Amino acid sequence: MKNCTIAADGNTICYVKTGRSFFRLLCHDIFLVAITIIATCIAIAAYNYYIYYQERSKKKHGNASENEWLLESNQPQKLTDLPSKSMSIAASLAHIEGGMEASGNFLSAIFSQMWHHTNIAVSNTIKDTLAPTLKDLKVPLHFVKLDLGDVPIRTTNMLIHRVDLESSNDGANTKQTGIQIDVDVEWDGNCDIMIQATLTKSAKVIFGVKAIKLSGRMHILLSPLTTELPVISAVQYGFTNPPNIQLEFTGAVKTVTSLSFVQSALVGVIQSSLASMLVLPNRMVMPIDLGSYDYLDTYQPPVGMIRLTAVSGRGFKVAKKVRLLKDVPDVYCKISLGASKAVRPPFRTSTKKNNLTPSWRDESGDFILYDMDQKIYVEVFDEDKGPLDPDDELGEARISVRDLFRNDGICELELELEGKDKTGCYITLSAELFHLSEQLQSLSSFTYEGKNQLCGLATIIVTKAFDIPVPKVDAATFVKVVYGESSKHEKTFYTGTVMDYPGYDALNPMYDSVFHVPITSAMLQRDNGIVFTLIDGEGANGTTGHGELGKMTVTHESLLRAYKHTMTETRLIGNGGAKLEFRVILSGMQSETEKMQLASVGSNRVDSPQDDKKSFYGGIAESNTNIRVTALRGRGFKIQKRRIGKKDDVPDVYCNIRLISQQLERPFTWKTPTIKDDTMPQWNESKEFSNINPSSDFVCVDVYEENSKGKDEWLGIAEFSLEKLLRKRLLEMELRNGSTLTKSYVTLVCIRL
Repeated sequence: MKNCTIAADGNTICYVKTGRSFFRLLCHDIFLVAITIIATCIAIAAYNYYIYYQERSKKKHGNASENEWLLESNQPQKLTDLPSKSMSIAASLAHIEGGMEASGNFLSAIFSQMWHHTNIAVSNTIKDTLAPTLKDLKVPLHFVKLDLGDVPIRTTNMLIHRVDLESSNDGANTKQTGIQIDVDVEWDGNCDIMIQATLTKSAKVIFGVKAIKLSGRMHILLSPLTTELPVISAVQYGFTNPPNIQLEFTGAVKTVTSLSFVQSALVGVIQSSLASMLVLPNRMVMPIDLGSYDYLDTYQPPVGMIRLTAVSGRGFKVAKKVRLLKDVPDVYCKISLGASKAVRPPFRTSTKKNNLTPSWRDESGDFILYDMDQKIYVEVFDEDKGPLDPDDELGEARISVRDLFRNDGICELELELEGKDKTGCYITLSAELFHLSEQLQSLSSFTYEGKNQLCGLATIIVTKAFDIPVPKVDAATFVKVVYGESSKHEKTFYTGTVMDYPGYDALNPMYDSVFHVPITSAMLQRDNGIVFTLIDGEGANGTTGHGELGKMTVTHESLLRAYKHTMTETRLIGNGGAKLEFRVILSGMQSETEKMQLASVGSNRVDSPQDDKKSFYGGIAESNTNIRVTALRGRGFKIQKRRIGKKDDVPDVYCNIRLISQQLERPFTWKTPTIKDDTMPQWNESKEFSNINPSSDFVCVDVYEENSKGKDEWLGIAEFSLEKLLRKRLLEMELRNGSTLTKSYVTLVCIRL
């Protein structure tokens, strides 16, 4: 997976990750070692979680069903469901309900027992994959010895909680459920690493790394959850904020002047590699169930946009006196969020000259917010003149977005020096949350035209390609994505390269890459289209690449016309028969006030001329497609309680299934067998259809309870888009009775013939 972000100041944050990149292989090895541990913990946690919520649901709802808790959301609530009218949406997002805490000792104990094998596997991976990067440094480096020592990774302070994510992939709001594990990871390794530096062809020196310290908070997201074993569709994992990394060197690196850069260079390489792979907005994604895995469902959109302001400062002192003149500080701030500090310059305020109580109320910087636990970093400096007189650091402060919004979005922070010494100086920091919306008024509103302010977001997702027209052993493809080509706002991204390698299909590669382009009002002065180019590079066997295989463009105007300003398509690219699947989303921004105003009037309309309901799962326009649809099973049907002395009525359930097609004058309907006395009926009945157009045809399922003494009782209806059904192959949908969800479900299977 690859993520790129464009800063409001125009800097491109983009990293190319190949299928053999260092951290991908490293994290893959670690994941394989840890998956058994995680699965065991989840099983234990899920059981306790279930018991806890059963008791909680009983207390809260009295005679309500024991399973009712499954539908309760413990994450961001709708406006109509907020705990109180006075609580802001941001404050509700900052609230975690129902999480379970654990020490993490269980994970640590298992890591300890497996560490010998983990050490060998990870050491080999590091040496094999990091060697090319070290070879290209200005002083080439080479691993002579690599041993991570006998001190294993420790995990502490674990929090396990449920996440419910709103999704509207099928044109209607649905929930995708997952489990998130937040855990502190600590490693104080007594490693034995020897590295050779080549100063000249004849001059080589060896130095060592005897200790590595790494600490940070990692999140493991198990989502989406399905009703099919193994239940977990995919696992995503990474650090919420950049972890702290310290290396302790020995040998020549401390004495040879030409090697003085090595200490900072190695730490920099590790930090930037982690930031590009394993720190939000980047996560590693590991499919668990390839049958249900779909990156479009696995992808986690940003929480929204956050506007940060250093409101004011106090407590600054006259630092020194020069003769009779007082040196009053010239104060400015640098503000960053999460990993942005490691990959792009932070937002910088103006300098307040000769001021002990500076104020920057009218200055703010906008950032993309990916998680409420991301940290805000504020660094404060005294500006000095000239390159020989560097700016003096007055201190820094940090706070998580969650803690800031728990304090109503404003907080005074005391500055510290080197993370420990209190300075007596304070900065008041405020934050405003903006929600991403299908409403695009912000793109043309003067309210969002300020300096360093954003007005929207373009999300570009490249999922996969099909039928690459080159020999499999030569294929090494990637996709180049350009936003605003040939304009001053041009931004360029690259997916990872997928080549012939065990576990990868080089002719039908999965790129699973997402790029975010924050939009300013200046960027909308021309039609900034998005150009996709499929490229074949040098193959794994050293063969020369075939170069550009094809190119296509998505225009800004087509995004404005698209349903909910979202395009999901599989298009032909080039003349060789290759196809590319992608999704592009254009989002506006809404302040909390704007969002609540729309909610109060019940406005759910999209400012698009196309108001008809459409699927977000686009595809190449097909006809004459032959398919087989199987009514597999249902669940959740209710037992009707009878009065004392009479037998309870267990439902006898059947389905009437209708295929609605433009090729048919009237819908084709078939009735499944009736399954007697079963709340979880299994029909396993199939029908084949020909000349189907998946982009426009759909299946309606009406479910009935058979009544031998009267009219059959209608239990609800579910509509299945054939586009989505063919994409998913197996899909469960909840029945509806009008606009009411029934908590009963039907599962269909659909395959091409």
